Amino acid sequence: MTFENIGHFDVVVVGAGPGGLCTAIEAAAGGAKVLLVDKQREIGGMLHIANGEFSGGGTRRQAAHGIADTPEDHFAEVMRLSHGRADERLAWQSVRAQGETVDWLESHGFEFDPATPGLVHGHEVYSVPRTYWGVEHGRSVIAVLRRLLGERVAEGSVTVRFGVRIEGALVEDGRVAGVSGTGPDGGAMTARGDAVVLATGGYDADLGLRNRFLPPGCEDALIACLDHATGDGLVLAEELGADTSGDGHFIPVMGLIPDPGRPGFAVDYREAFVEVALAYRIPHEIWVNRDGARFVAEDTTSPEHRERALLRQPGIEMHIIWDRAIAAAAEPLIRNGAGDWTRERMRDEHARGRWIVVADSLEELAGKLGVDPSGLAETVRRYNEAVAGGHDPDHGRTALPMPISEAPYYGLTSIAASLLSRDGLRADGDLAVLDRKGVPIAGLYAVGEVLGNNVFAGDNYVGGMSVTPAMTLGRELGRALAARREGAHG
Repeated sequence: MTFENIGHFDVVVVGAGPGGLCTAIEAAAGGAKVLLVDKQREIGGMLHIANGEFSGGGTRRQAAHGIADTPEDHFAEVMRLSHGRADERLAWQSVRAQGETVDWLESHGFEFDPATPGLVHGHEVYSVPRTYWGVEHGRSVIAVLRRLLGERVAEGSVTVRFGVRIEGALVEDGRVAGVSGTGPDGGAMTARGDAVVLATGGYDADLGLRNRFLPPGCEDALIACLDHATGDGLVLAEELGADTSGDGHFIPVMGLIPDPGRPGFAVDYREAFVEVALAYRIPHEIWVNRDGARFVAEDTTSPEHRERALLRQPGIEMHIIWDRAIAAAAEPLIRNGAGDWTRERMRDEHARGRWIVVADSLEELAGKLGVDPSGLAETVRRYNEAVAGGHDPDHGRTALPMPISEAPYYGLTSIAASLLSRDGLRADGDLAVLDRKGVPIAGLYAVGEVLGNNVFAGDNYVGGMSVTPAMTLGRELGRALAARREGAHG
């Protein structure tokens, strides 16, 4: 068995997602000697599949588009959309500087989508356009951070090690003084550091850990994140006595499809998801629960309303129902970020039988979906009456384009999914990890999703309040740790 001591550094950053990258880049820019480790073989973390949307008020790009906005206005909306449940101190600490982060990315050649700043309708929207994304979504963020990291590596201020899984901490005189783990060859490794930063992301790929934090009744939620999000940093910190939140908040991602080859996991949404947002597609289908009953207006303009309605359904699942005429007339129900789901591809998917079931009668369709047959038949009858009358007395749906009456009938099951870890490590304003008595654990810091998204979004999804706090507070933490090093050596 091999053993390697990588050396001593001013800052050891564990995790090369947006938070860890920004921490490492800024710490090195401030003169610190930095080690960046990640168990993956490349940088970026969840940015490889994320839309990579970030937000900020008072930016140069907003001004160029004639949009009046300020960090104060942005913060007020974060608190409104989070129902006042975001951590006011840390949320403001991030929001007040997020516009600067947007400008920073722009100054380093970030390739903005021409539609930005824009309004994003997948979740509750801001009142003004203050959300940004790249032409290649999350990969556009990776491109900028990779260049900046490369500059620091080239000058020798950052050392990067991939394929290293951190499993423990070195503690000396009551202070975290480094990390230990397993290297890419399976051998043991250690690295010492004056500060250790956990930027290890979330825990949603670990079913037991995720369900520990989910509220009761949500254990069937699909896993939608990448496999590496196993909560390593959270577990390590808890072993050191760190405190974690347990807010019991969960708001699902809707429209994800169960992966037949991986029970409990969603089909990668880079390949396929169901478009449920009215702003992007007019629904022709109906959504029913296991009883065959509709549970929400499919054309609601409130994402939160439909998401919370889904949480109240048995198994937090819904079944999407349509027929031959809708299949021929409607825009593709299935979408992805590449935009390559055409009517022809949908027709092929009908025949392929991976996710979509087909039947010659509603009763047969219900049996294949595990839905109550009489309930589904009655629901379709009432819906068709609503279409004929131009009024939906059950849920107030206004988009009633056509009935569901022509065989064959189609169905697709979608289950509420978890993508972001809602809970996480507790930290103070310096991003020092707190123990269960509220006292900072000396030498240990955290940034990004390991803090939990509730800190920045409360019990909801709030535009850009995942990636942007990771980058913004990572930059702030990196600068602070470099300055602390200068002070110690000055």
